[in-house]
Amino acid sequence: MSPTILPMKTALGSVAFISLGCPKNLIDSETMLGNIAAEGFVVTPEYQSADVVVVNTCGFLSASRQESLDHINALLKLKAKGDIKRVVVAGCMVGNYRGMLDAEAPGVDALLSVNDRTRLSDVLRELNDSGELARSIAISDPDERGTVYDDRARLRITPRHYAYLRISEGCDHKCSFCTIPSIRGRFRSKPREQILEEARELAGDGAKELIIVAQDSTYYGLDSEGRKSVHEVLGDLAKVDGIEWIRLMYAYPTQVTDELIDLLATEPKLLAYIDMPLQHISTEVLQRMRRGSTGDTTRRLLEKMRARIPNLTLRSTFIVGFPGETEEQFNELLEFIREGHVDRAGAFPYSDEDQATSYELDGKLAPDVIEDRHRRFMELNRDVLFAANDKLVGQTIQLLVEGPSQDPKYPTMARSRADAPEIDCSALLKGHHEPGSLINARVVRSLGYDLLCEPTA
Repeated sequence: MSPTILPMKTALGSVAFISLGCPKNLIDSETMLGNIAAEGFVVTPEYQSADVVVVNTCGFLSASRQESLDHINALLKLKAKGDIKRVVVAGCMVGNYRGMLDAEAPGVDALLSVNDRTRLSDVLRELNDSGELARSIAISDPDERGTVYDDRARLRITPRHYAYLRISEGCDHKCSFCTIPSIRGRFRSKPREQILEEARELAGDGAKELIIVAQDSTYYGLDSEGRKSVHEVLGDLAKVDGIEWIRLMYAYPTQVTDELIDLLATEPKLLAYIDMPLQHISTEVLQRMRRGSTGDTTRRLLEKMRARIPNLTLRSTFIVGFPGETEEQFNELLEFIREGHVDRAGAFPYSDEDQATSYELDGKLAPDVIEDRHRRFMELNRDVLFAANDKLVGQTIQLLVEGPSQDPKYPTMARSRADAPEIDCSALLKGHHEPGSLINARVVRSLGYDLLCEPTA
């Protein structure tokens, strides 16, 4: 996701905000902005001359950490020139990679961990009052089974017609490549009534689509109720006035229940779309990843979902070049993609994270091998997607209007029910339509990733 920059101004000084990373991080940014707004801060137009700039970092992969550092160091140059006064670094990098920040961004004025994000206004006030702040402020360890943060009263970065809704914090899985549990702590379900109040608030603010996010959305309820109950939460969300689409993200393949499958098949507002990171299809690779699944269990689950959910769209992500992955195992993954089991796919080249269990595995692949496998995966995935989009020509689909496009013949940008914002395909629509409108349209041509569509009478 590209960085989002929101400048702010207040009687205490002006504050700019740069948000990096995933939708969960974006929600963190929105809640921090909302907390600042509640303290009386007001959004202003320019961050280049701000008194304080806050960077909400992503620390999941080395590439994301480097992106965060690039933004921080660009701001520190502005600070050195006197264009801004202070730089505050928040988010996922702070807890696990403080040493890197100390070494590579020594001019940062304050650090705020993801688990202390509610303290941002205190940090800003102290900076304003004293002009100095210890870099050690607000570096808490993730709660084991503690805080479930309140995401209400956000200042939203997303367009008004859609919003991300987080239903839990943290993760209990032990995937060998992942450091999220050490950053965000163990899994904690958000109370149901809090989720519903937030959904009503978002609907009142104009959201037509709710995109459900978590580290593992399908684990919901196991910690608080002793059972998986995300299907009940989704059923309640479908009753919220004003919400037209509900999209489920970050499902874990071993946690999908029959009740969830039935709801995906029958609830009109719950899109027949599920984002379920599979990571691989080779049983041996999945075992080294500690995913708790096999190639056979994955295929059986997908067969059951396809049989029971009409027009299912499955989005998934994969890791290529994992330690020990053989050419045969990689080809098994390519064949899985070629067979069309996944409708929307992405892949990450394996990143050797020193804080992940996989760092200790043998069989590390050379960087050029990993890069080559990533290229081959993405080329095949592109071809499969383009062929699927070609088959949509002549069909009528429902679109959610995003806003204006750059095409004078198709001046409206939209998304289908099969496409999440930022990561999936788009549609170009004839005529001018209001953002948030739902339009039935006929697909007249595929441009590969984009569809050309005309409204039906």
